[in-house]
Amino acid sequence: NKEFGSNCIDQFYYEEDGKKYMFFGSFKGIYVTELEDDGLTVKLGHDGKPTLKKQVCGDAFEGTNIYKKGKYYYLFASIGSCCNGVNASYQVVVGRSENLLGPYVDKDGKDMLKNNWELVLEGDGQKWIGPGHNSIIIQDDEGTDWMIYHSYLKKDGGVGGRLGMLDRVLWTDDGWPYIRNCIPSNSELIPVFYN
Repeated sequence: NKEFGSNCIDQFYYEEDGKKYMFFGSFKGIYVTELEDDGLTVKLGHDGKPTLKKQVCGDAFEGTNIYKKGKYYYLFASIGSCCNGVNASYQVVVGRSENLLGPYVDKDGKDMLKNNWELVLEGDGQKWIGPGHNSIIIQDDEGTDWMIYHSYLKKDGGVGGRLGMLDRVLWTDDGWPYIRNCIPSNSELIPVFYN
């Protein structure tokens, strides 16, 4: 892409107050741009350039998505290597902001633009390797948050590919998300949906 550079992949769509946004990028910065009302094209100014082109994260991240809870926007992303089987080092990390457009920071207020983050999920080194690239966070009908992501199963040497995983998202008292023990679970309750 001439306007945004390389690695314009891993798009995440977010809509708020009638405005449509797309977050995207993979290991060359995470960016956000505003979309036209159709949600399909980048909103351009009179000069033919995007009206919004903002980098919100450094080069360590890919697979971004945003989840709003309370007054914070949480930017989830993956770091490390995703695709080399049992040698994968993928992890899910997060930063948060009171503004959709950032800055997104870690617990110490350090900016994700400088590749700072908080750990949400990593492999356990025994059964699960390289969990990451989570989808949107969903909330079930009982108010519990859930994350879908993928991980390699170590015992098959990674040859079975990445497996779809589901885990409950827990929250610290000061509002930071994590998966129990920061590793994939081997069993978990399931989301509750009444309809």
